[in-house]
Amino acid sequence: SGCDVVGLIEIENDGYGPEGALAELVDRLNADSGAGMWDFIDVDAGTGRTNAAGVDAIRVAFIYKPASLTPVGKTAALDSPEFVNGGDGEIRNRPAIAQAFEGQDGARFIAVINHFKSKGSPCEIPDAGDGQGNCNEVRTRAARALVDWLATDPTGTGDPDIAILGDLNAYAEE
Repeated sequence: SGCDVVGLIEIENDGYGPEGALAELVDRLNADSGAGMWDFIDVDAGTGRTNAAGVDAIRVAFIYKPASLTPVGKTAALDSPEFVNGGDGEIRNRPAIAQAFEGQDGARFIAVINHFKSKGSPCEIPDAGDGQGNCNEVRTRAARALVDWLATDPTGTGDPDIAILGDLNAYAEE
């Protein structure tokens, strides 16, 4: 693939150890494309926090090609109630993960992987019937929280180049 970093939105949340789904995916990719071609970001190690990507059965994650990119700065997780709950009483969005990368040419960028609440799932604020589906307010609040968080330089790199990736569950009417 021509991609040097890939954001995953629904990988099993079973840790970062050698028996985990993320390690198995990378091992299989490397078996197919060459040893060491792919690696993954260990969010718990990078943030210094256990379960920084949440405790749901699935989570977001990053895999990348270490020959092309080097992780720099801090790995950051946005898991504030404002973001993950989006105004509801329960967790609705999975924590967002940000990681800065540096290319072989010294250019840097920040990738942020997200998975916002789907339009087909119920939330406390009912569907407004305006074509935006269920949980629109939750996704809107999460988007605002994400923008505010990114403005705080969560990776500590100060880089202005940010790629927002993932499933925002937003389209036409939103």
